[in-house]
Amino acid sequence: MSLRLLDERTIGKIAAGEVVERPVSVVKELLENALDAGATRIRVAVRGGGIELIEVVDDGYGIAPVDLSLAVQRHATSKLSAFEDLDSLTTLGFRGEALPSVGAVSSLAIRSRTQDASHASLLRVTFGDVSPAVSVGAAIGTAVTARDLFGNVPARRKFLRQPGTETGYIQRAVAAYAASYPAVAFELTIDGRRAFASDGSGDAVAAATAAFGPDVGQAALLLEPLDESAAVPGMSVAGWITSPELSRSHRQGIVIFVNGRWVQNRALGFALEEAYHSLLLVGRHPLAAVHIRLDPAAVDVNVHPTKAEVKFVDERAACRALQRAVHTALARRSHDDLPLVRFAPIPTTPAARQRPIPFTQPRFISPQREPLASEEESSAPLGAANGHPSGVPLLRVLGQITASFIIAEGPDGMYLIDQHAAHERVLYERILNQMRERAVDRQTLLDPMVVDLTPHEMAAFERSTAELSAIGFEIERWDGGAVAVRAVPALAKGVDIAERLRLILRELADGGQGESWLDAVAVSTACHTSIRAGQALSIPEMRELVSALERSSQPRACGHGRPTMLHLSGSDLEKQFQRR
Repeated sequence: MSLRLLDERTIGKIAAGEVVERPVSVVKELLENALDAGATRIRVAVRGGGIELIEVVDDGYGIAPVDLSLAVQRHATSKLSAFEDLDSLTTLGFRGEALPSVGAVSSLAIRSRTQDASHASLLRVTFGDVSPAVSVGAAIGTAVTARDLFGNVPARRKFLRQPGTETGYIQRAVAAYAASYPAVAFELTIDGRRAFASDGSGDAVAAATAAFGPDVGQAALLLEPLDESAAVPGMSVAGWITSPELSRSHRQGIVIFVNGRWVQNRALGFALEEAYHSLLLVGRHPLAAVHIRLDPAAVDVNVHPTKAEVKFVDERAACRALQRAVHTALARRSHDDLPLVRFAPIPTTPAARQRPIPFTQPRFISPQREPLASEEESSAPLGAANGHPSGVPLLRVLGQITASFIIAEGPDGMYLIDQHAAHERVLYERILNQMRERAVDRQTLLDPMVVDLTPHEMAAFERSTAELSAIGFEIERWDGGAVAVRAVPALAKGVDIAERLRLILRELADGGQGESWLDAVAVSTACHTSIRAGQALSIPEMRELVSALERSSQPRACGHGRPTMLHLSGSDLEKQFQRR
């Protein structure tokens, strides 16, 4: 078969397929055009999942009449004039492909007016055919309308999802930009009904609330500039994340912007989530809208047709900057973020009040009363004076219930502490500190302990030999499917070594978790060598455990992300006893 040149219409359809994958691609390109134009208000309307209609209206500086017809020509751009300009690029668009690509696969209309123009200009492009521009009346700014998307490419349209699914993609995209550009007012209308609107006040929390809902706004933690000792030179991180108390079963709530551009970068996403390690359960993910700023020359944005991916000169530095910012925000959380127990309404009928209450002797240990720190030191506000930097107040141990939970009193109510989760957190941080200082305490056994392992457990052991050694184990292969344990971490003293080793290896065989395999081994070891539920503790033991938990860096969750404590406020207790 002989070679031949493709006609311009076919070339346009093929090129459009690289830029316009689905309706949300159109919305993203038009949003970035509006932001590049300095818009302070952007309205988006879609119908039929964006297949029937996509309209984006902004109040930016508009397109001059003389440039309007050029705007729908491929590779016409005002953003750069030479390839070297990419090293100093500060705009979101630069290729001049968005409008031509949309016009090639839809019925496109562009209406635009600049500040110095007396009227607007309207240009229509019908599946690649450009009509002459005409004068119309309109406000300053640009309105772009795309109808019948992929109407001339039925093969592409049949691969789209249901309209509801495509609408969901669009809503997520608009929400991402609204949450990340709080100084711009966004409004999204779906099939004639307003989905959400942000006010453009510049308040990041207000924008997060508008885009993702009030629960996200309430849980948002702002990312503030790092001090000089922690900052990564040449990079800044801003935006917000959610506290660990709010999470999702998916990653759709994580949006990352690099120099104002929404990107998909696995390394950055991983770095962000690893900052939550030991604060979230496996399978749970935070929400975040993060902006990373750096020298344009340090990032390549010209690596993907939709500009969704970027390459860094130093990707590790970007990940380090992001992780430090998230760590700092999480560390600033106050004790008010502890899970607060809420009770169901109390029955108030006479029958309910007269019903006898069955009584059984509780498994409860109560010490002699000792004064609270707040009673000894008057009523100073909660903070460094009567709490730890972690944000947990100084607590007075009252006792233990069901041999599993420690009851403690603080200046602002009662705390229920899961003794297993609390001890796991303490041991986990102790292991990490010892590894960091290369001073792991280990206990040598008088006689090696031979432990039989299943093939599954043996595979996990062989993968984790170096990591187990780093945290204090000394184990070697033995005959058959067994290992010989010669030394164990000092913190494992007094536990069933064989049973706990098998538990650790089973968890690791299932994949473990953490920013590294070593961390996964530390988490598992802390879990399976800590105090168990059902283990009665003396008052001094409980005091020691609570004190150690107060001093830990992240006292609210164990290494696996489960909560260590619940908080019952004094006012809530008063309500339950109808005292207020």
